[in-house]
Amino acid sequence: MSNLRKGKSMLLANGSRRGSVTPPISKSHLHRLLIADFLGGRQDRGKDAKEDPDDILATKRCLRALASTAEEPVLDCGESGSTARFIRPIAAALGKRPQYVLRGRLAQRPSIDYERLSPGTFELPGNVSSQFATGLLFALPLLKGDSQIIFTSPMQSRGYIDLTLEVLQNSGIVIRETENGFTVAGNQTYIAPLKTLPEIDWSGAAFWLAMNKLGSEIEVNGLNPDSKQPDKKVIELLSQDGGNKDMSQCPDLFPALAVASAGTPCKTTFTKIERLRIKESNRVEAVAKLLAALGIKTEESESTFTIWGQAAPFTPNAIIETSSDHRIAMSAAVAASYSTKPVEIDNAECAAKSYPNFFNEFNAMK
Repeated sequence: MSNLRKGKSMLLANGSRRGSVTPPISKSHLHRLLIADFLGGRQDRGKDAKEDPDDILATKRCLRALASTAEEPVLDCGESGSTARFIRPIAAALGKRPQYVLRGRLAQRPSIDYERLSPGTFELPGNVSSQFATGLLFALPLLKGDSQIIFTSPMQSRGYIDLTLEVLQNSGIVIRETENGFTVAGNQTYIAPLKTLPEIDWSGAAFWLAMNKLGSEIEVNGLNPDSKQPDKKVIELLSQDGGNKDMSQCPDLFPALAVASAGTPCKTTFTKIERLRIKESNRVEAVAKLLAALGIKTEESESTFTIWGQAAPFTPNAIIETSSDHRIAMSAAVAASYSTKPVEIDNAECAAKSYPNFFNEFNAMK
């Protein structure tokens, strides 16, 4: 199967796929391992690698800058929300006063600035991003006194917090969970952990698994069924035809699941979608546009998104606008695998944010 490039656009050949893939390593896991390595004095995997997605390159770049003697290093976070939200409190705990470079929509996404970081009580909304809590969980053990994190609303994306706690435990850091948050002792020392290998990414695997739901036969290798990555829930959610699907704990799955649901002849309602509007794009709006271009009826409210799926393959009627969002671009490939004709997307290059080789692998399949 071939593709035709028109500037940044790409024409994706239609039809089901057959083949075998190994998705990239989990960004979520590797971000955390890199930070733990850095704080434990280990630097052997901080060099850039050819296969690194853009977000991982951003974290490596920022950690190298923090390792310098400069009191006001320039930290280029690229478009990575994880990098910015993890690094800010760590830099403050280390006594740095960085200049931050935020690209794309990152400057408009929710953030917390820390000019100084002192021991105390930190109140966080649990329904905005678990990344704020992860940043504090890494930073607070470095302070001279004890601290508390208190969630003012129910915590979403709990699996990402569990992933953080696992990495911290392996680095010798003790965190005590409370009824509504965590207590973090100060004056702790990170130990250089054994070189834990990052897991394969369940969120990247989701696109191939969604294609399988629509009739492709793709072997997806390397996934850890016991992973704490919340996106492993994709297996359970893809097995359910129609009904309600709660996105509060795994919002990154929404685009792939939405396309899979559009190709299933029943009504599916995604609930607790509020945070999807503050991702790399407004993913509710972007997915609505994608499905409209496939001729699929949808309806949204503040907290829900409903899809009326169909059994027949999609018949695209317009170019897919990716909003420069990697997950929207890859979801368009899911659509192409169940389409009567090729699907054109306006920007394939944005997939490099999380899965640089995705479209090469997709186009190589027969």
